[in-house]
Amino acid sequence: MSMPAHILIVEDNEMSLALAEYLLRQSGYSIASAADGATGVHLALENTAHLILCDLDLPVLDGPQLVSALRAERAWRKVPILAFTAASPSDIQRRTLADFDGCVAKPIDPASFAATVGEYLAPELRACNR
Repeated sequence: MSMPAHILIVEDNEMSLALAEYLLRQSGYSIASAADGATGVHLALENTAHLILCDLDLPVLDGPQLVSALRAERAWRKVPILAFTAASPSDIQRRTLADFDGCVAKPIDPASFAATVGEYLAPELRACNR
């Protein structure tokens, strides 16, 4: 049996971060978090995350800058990086999110959040207890 994924959450809103961490931990994932983009890049490069949830509006480096920084590293080209945002889809397109692999909407829907995130992971990395 394989281990569920390690997920990095980069989010500066404490309530969103706390809820996301709680729901993903409850589903069996291991979590790391950062409150700004620069710390997020540092944590990503120091530790192997299987997926990154990244807010768009972050201090120091914003979400798109974080994605660009990580995508410059060959190892990070295959890791799913999801925009974690309350922005509407039309806003998201305007913000050139070409490098993101998907989007998870805020406010978080506790009933579907962990399963939605899990859809972006390889089957062997998904948590089992949904």
